Amino acid sequence: MRKGDVSQRTVFDMKPVLYQPNEAKTNDVFYNVYRNLEIIGGKLRYDITEIPQRKIGVEFAKTFGHYHKGIYPELYEVLDGRAYFLLQRYGNSAHPAGGDPAEIKEAYIVEASAGAKAVMPPGFGHLSINIGNVELVLGNWIGLAEYDYETIKKLRGGCYYVLDRGKNMEFEQNPNYKSVPKLKKIKLRDLPEFGIKNDKEHPILDLKNEPQKLEWLVNPEKYLNLLTIEKLYKEI
Repeated sequence: MRKGDVSQRTVFDMKPVLYQPNEAKTNDVFYNVYRNLEIIGGKLRYDITEIPQRKIGVEFAKTFGHYHKGIYPELYEVLDGRAYFLLQRYGNSAHPAGGDPAEIKEAYIVEASAGAKAVMPPGFGHLSINIGNVELVLGNWIGLAEYDYETIKKLRGGCYYVLDRGKNMEFEQNPNYKSVPKLKKIKLRDLPEFGIKNDKEHPILDLKNEPQKLEWLVNPEKYLNLLTIEKLYKEI
């Protein structure tokens, strides 16, 4: 059993963001988050999220999804399994306030297997999806961010649903959004300035030994020129 502060989402908790909420039949635990497994200077924490291999109707298991209040980014790593990270942005900059959350300006998918990393840049809502055959286990570092779940909840999920259609996996636009751009697939670059390499040999947990490499999570305003999709990712 992992230690730390445990929070859980049940199947019924997920109903507001599911593609087929009527397929949520039993109210068991849907996923677990273990927070504060490591803490640096009272300003950074390391969490682990466990998402089982399951589907609700035709939709792959996923996290609820959220935006961060302010400009705080987040760093993820897949520890086991296979994930899609959905990133979406509304508004005109890293400060989305004033934009319409139903009008998405950018939408991306990051496919990641064990050892792969993903950065959630300022202003991007995000959720994690288990598209593999085993439990998906994610590690993450985050600063003193506060979460906004209501924006995603009001729109009944992210701007795309990821669905299992037998032999094919489909991305279906969420009809509750007014406008959604074409989904682009991207992959994180190696980011030596942040001590990040996209391989199993460089787990992000080891960055606790080089906390200066995580300063961008604490003081993102100093790094906004680097915390863009174009600087962080390459399109595939």
